[in-house]
Amino acid sequence: MFELISILMSALYVIQGLLGLFEQRLYTDTQRSRAPLLSRVHLLLSIAITVVGVGSAFWVRLRGLPTIWYPTILSCGLFVQIVVQGQTYRAMGVPHSPLIDHVSARLH
Repeated sequence: MFELISILMSALYVIQGLLGLFEQRLYTDTQRSRAPLLSRVHLLLSIAITVVGVGSAFWVRLRGLPTIWYPTILSCGLFVQIVVQGQTYRAMGVPHSPLIDHVSARLH
């Protein structure tokens, strides 16, 4: 049961990381200039989250859980990514993810 939860959390890592990477492409230069450090941290964290998600899924699938607390540890990593993302939005003056506007424009 915990292995399944860990693999699902790893999949969430990959999804969150890829969404963060795609989001980086949508920021304008003006938005990036408002928070250059946070923008870079968000980019690096998105890359790290993606890599950790893939590695974690392979690890759990091949070797099992390293500890029973592994799903909790993965949850903490997602929490850090979400906090950094929220701070990036605030510092850039963006009310929400630019992905929402991008998808909305594609649908209309």
